[in-house]
Amino acid sequence: MSDQPPVPPVPPVPPGAQPGGAQPFPGQPASATQPASDPFGRLLRTVPGRDWLAAVVAAVGGWVAAYVVAALSLLLTVAVAASGGSGSSVGTGTGSGSGTIGGAAPDVQDLLSGVSVLLGAPAQLVVLADLGRLHLSGSATLFGVSGSAALGVVPALVLAAQVVLAVVLTRRIRTRTLGFVQLLVTAVLSGLVLTAVTTLTGLVLAIRFPDVPGVSIDPVHAVGVGSVLGSFVIGTLSVLLARPSVLVRGNVLVARALGTARVAVGQLGVLVVLLTLATIVLALVAQPEWGAAVPLLVGNIAVAFTALGFLGGVGTSGLGSAGSTASVFGGTTGWLWIVVLLVLVTAFAAGLALAVRRNDRVRTALDWVVTPVVWLLGGVVLLVLGTGVIGYQATGTSVVGGSGSVGVAPWAPLVFALWGGAVEVVARFVAPALLPRLGGRVVLTTARLVGTDPRPTVPVGVPGAPTATATDAAPGPVTAPGAWSATPGVVAAPTWGAPAGAQPFVGAGSPAPAPMSPRAKKVLVRSLIAGGAVVLVVIAGVVTTSVLRTNVWGPAPTVRSYVDAIARGDAAAAERLSEVPADASMLDATVLKSAEDRPEDVRVGRVTTSGDTALATVSFTQGGKNRSGQVTLRRTGTAFLVKDEWRVTQPLAATVSVTASSALEGAPVTVGGKKVGEIEDGQFRSLAYPGKYAVQVGGSKYFTGGTKSVSVGSSTSSSYVDFEPKATEQLTKDAEQYVTDLIESCAKKTDVDALSGCPWYGPYDADGAVKYQVKTMPKLDVQVSGSGSISVESTEDGVIGYDYTSYFGDSGHAEDTFDVYEYLKVQDGKLVEAY
Repeated sequence: MSDQPPVPPVPPVPPGAQPGGAQPFPGQPASATQPASDPFGRLLRTVPGRDWLAAVVAAVGGWVAAYVVAALSLLLTVAVAASGGSGSSVGTGTGSGSGTIGGAAPDVQDLLSGVSVLLGAPAQLVVLADLGRLHLSGSATLFGVSGSAALGVVPALVLAAQVVLAVVLTRRIRTRTLGFVQLLVTAVLSGLVLTAVTTLTGLVLAIRFPDVPGVSIDPVHAVGVGSVLGSFVIGTLSVLLARPSVLVRGNVLVARALGTARVAVGQLGVLVVLLTLATIVLALVAQPEWGAAVPLLVGNIAVAFTALGFLGGVGTSGLGSAGSTASVFGGTTGWLWIVVLLVLVTAFAAGLALAVRRNDRVRTALDWVVTPVVWLLGGVVLLVLGTGVIGYQATGTSVVGGSGSVGVAPWAPLVFALWGGAVEVVARFVAPALLPRLGGRVVLTTARLVGTDPRPTVPVGVPGAPTATATDAAPGPVTAPGAWSATPGVVAAPTWGAPAGAQPFVGAGSPAPAPMSPRAKKVLVRSLIAGGAVVLVVIAGVVTTSVLRTNVWGPAPTVRSYVDAIARGDAAAAERLSEVPADASMLDATVLKSAEDRPEDVRVGRVTTSGDTALATVSFTQGGKNRSGQVTLRRTGTAFLVKDEWRVTQPLAATVSVTASSALEGAPVTVGGKKVGEIEDGQFRSLAYPGKYAVQVGGSKYFTGGTKSVSVGSSTSSSYVDFEPKATEQLTKDAEQYVTDLIESCAKKTDVDALSGCPWYGPYDADGAVKYQVKTMPKLDVQVSGSGSISVESTEDGVIGYDYTSYFGDSGHAEDTFDVYEYLKVQDGKLVEAY
């Protein structure tokens, strides 16, 4: 075979054209004669009208499909969110707001705003699917605040609908006579049409809000530079790649690169579709809280799962905090190892499919670059589809802003490239040994699914070419569709990148594999059975381990047992499952048993695990009301590599605060007959499980706190109760006795000037000693204030009589009434005057 490539044949000169003159464009009829001075016009006239129509219809049809899917997704999202609501109802009262409640006419601005949301929201989703960003900006003059925010996320389902319908319409309408240049022109036209439709509808159908005094919100839309470029690229590529074989044009390298891309798209497409279905089932059965997000973002969730299955990562970055990334090696559930196994199986199948498409044992070193790059590009596409970006800025007394992203980790495409290298290893080294044993039928069936790469055909008789034998008739593609053949009588040389001396697996003169001996067949069958058993055992082990780690040894069962123990009043069992803090004297079995309205209808919601910590959401009913709380757990150990042990570190409890007057300082605090502490510095604090408790504060000889009820709800609430001192019978008796003793001591005095502090005054004209006699004691009432001070007042006056000698020497006798106003306090356990 010559080392020089053959000279390509010269197209025939049309009649009337001069040799060496301008030649017609590919696809142009030979009879057409165009002026040489207008090449662009000649190019446009070579494109049939049907192809112009196909370019426009594909773009418009793709946008319509995307709009319909976006609208249906929004409707399903609203329906799922409404069905999962709390069951609140709207009455028919005569409200004063806008709308139709109570028969009021709808406000025009509200009506227009509602229409803009109904029509504009799907249009903005289409713009987002074309790599746009949703912009929101406004200001509140009343508070002097203004701000803006941007959200970028590609609804994968909407984008898929747009691309699929554009490709289908193109394949159905476009002719097959276009040359590459004409094909490029029509693809660019489709991109321009899609850009125009997406941009105009995004601006015209922007979401507008009604005017509110003091608040200004700009129309919300997703149009921007990214959406313009994105819609142009998406529209152009959808039409350009509708039939990739048209782009080959005899270039074996391009054909084989596109074939590799077809296999990669097949693997990623199968994974995303399967995980989409699994996500829907998971949302319906295991994670109902996902329901509102699934109709709109189910494709994005499936893409994130696919990235995790490829051993990539998902997480957050920016947004004012340190980024966090989860992968199958930490921060995610064990069920994702099933996704990894699925990726492993499909990657192996992709390697075999890639080898079938090549149908060649001889490969070039360039494939070591092409295959990883193709899988790398697939990872980049999944990165775009599985990542959302957000940015915000608010201006008021200070400027606050930030940006970040949520979704597939940026380094994930590099992992995809490594998987591409693994696929190439399977195609190069495993497939040549396995495919011949599978037989031509399997190869042909696979070839119908993934196609076959073109190979240069070497005529029989050329030195180095395989000799035709009876095996040439064996099943298998001899020359794949789209392959180019040598011109009769001319020795063909392979295009750059194609190996010389092709050696197909099946067909084209390749020797048939030697028949297997009975012993070899027996060994192969046993090996396959053993291998299948091992795979089944591994899968069963992974599934069983995942189920056990999640449902038996995971944090969720621990939370369930913990809250159930609280619900039945078993504080000892709850204590065994948790780490009781120091300030938790009320987390006691006797105290919990005495509680009323303990949790009922306990439900463990979402449980998120990050390393050795987990956070569980718990909901329950208490006293007929719905409550919720959070429980934090810590992994304390792992037995046998799979059995995790979890303990609650943040209990399902709230803080009970008891405050009391200084008069109750040191008084014991009792709940359910169990002393849980005492008043120190005027208060007592302790954690308590949900329930209703009777808290009793004791006292001293003279004061008591009494008993009050306190209700403890979820961990997000705090219960407070205040105690004021109440007088004991002993205090009343001793205070009355104190005043009685005071009156009697005053009655024993004879000096008028010595009556300070007594409830009466002596006769003003007494000369010398005075003799007092209490005729009637007053009736007394003892009162205690919140601060612990004591007041003794007379409710009926007393009567005092006195005998004395006046300044004139006359003996006199008189009686007078008196009342009592005494203020006392307790000091060192005794009653003394307060002032």
